[in-house]
Amino acid sequence: MPTISTPQLGRFRAVTVVCPALDASVAAYREFLGYREIEAGLVSATLADAWGAPAVAGHRYAVLGPASGADTYLRFVEILDSPPYAPYSAYGWNVIELTVQDCDAAVAQLARGPFRVVGKPHDLGFSDGALRAGQLVGPLGEVIYLTQVRRPVPSYELPIAHSLIDRVFIVVLHGSSAEQGISDYHHRFGNEGSATFEVSVDFMAVYQGVDPQHPYRIGTVTLAPGFYFELDGSPPHIGPRVVPEDSLPPGIAMVTLETSAAPCAGAIRPGGAIYGSSAVTRTQGAFGEWLELLSPA
Repeated sequence: MPTISTPQLGRFRAVTVVCPALDASVAAYREFLGYREIEAGLVSATLADAWGAPAVAGHRYAVLGPASGADTYLRFVEILDSPPYAPYSAYGWNVIELTVQDCDAAVAQLARGPFRVVGKPHDLGFSDGALRAGQLVGPLGEVIYLTQVRRPVPSYELPIAHSLIDRVFIVVLHGSSAEQGISDYHHRFGNEGSATFEVSVDFMAVYQGVDPQHPYRIGTVTLAPGFYFELDGSPPHIGPRVVPEDSLPPGIAMVTLETSAAPCAGAIRPGGAIYGSSAVTRTQGAFGEWLELLSPA
């Protein structure tokens, strides 16, 4: 497949998370992350069909946004019988990374709610003190990284938070090979990827049942300025996520992005906070990860 000269994948518009109890999820994110409810309703049959998840039609959803007013959202979709998702247990989207003003204060705030600290606030060694981060696991099996950007990092354009806990700027994808995933996004969409490097992530290793010093090979894909995918290579025993028939993947189900590509045949225009006037199509990546692409009006 030829490389596309102009990158097609841009800003995140939303990250969708499946939950068994919408009210509880909304309450947790409003109280402990300071997020605001932007929109709520029922998933339309048209949108559910466009996702390839017709069983989700009529299910409740809510869209939440950060106190900063940034228009990158978290969307929760209520599926009462969705199987629970264990952190890092399968390929696909596993982590939501948010930019924060004060990492220590943000981690402490979430720890007062239904979020378990798995990585205490610490300076990231590769950044020479420019980044400080902490990691937590939420009640839905979603992993949350909270990252404070103190100063610029060479080769990256990282956002400065405008509220204690601000918007999503990285979503972490797990698959069999970081290099394969980066190559797939580059050749399919034209977005540039970084070189990969090895790092140990002790809390992730514990969830995946490997040695705490297991060498994970990771890299990034650059989207619009201030938005990235992180690609993490998984140990051999981790495999594809099981998706219930006609439904959404459990856990972090889908990432919605703006794209410069023309809409596909059959694209729909659902409107609302996430979509505006954009045309919407759903596709999958190399490891079965779901992407919702918003084409220009």
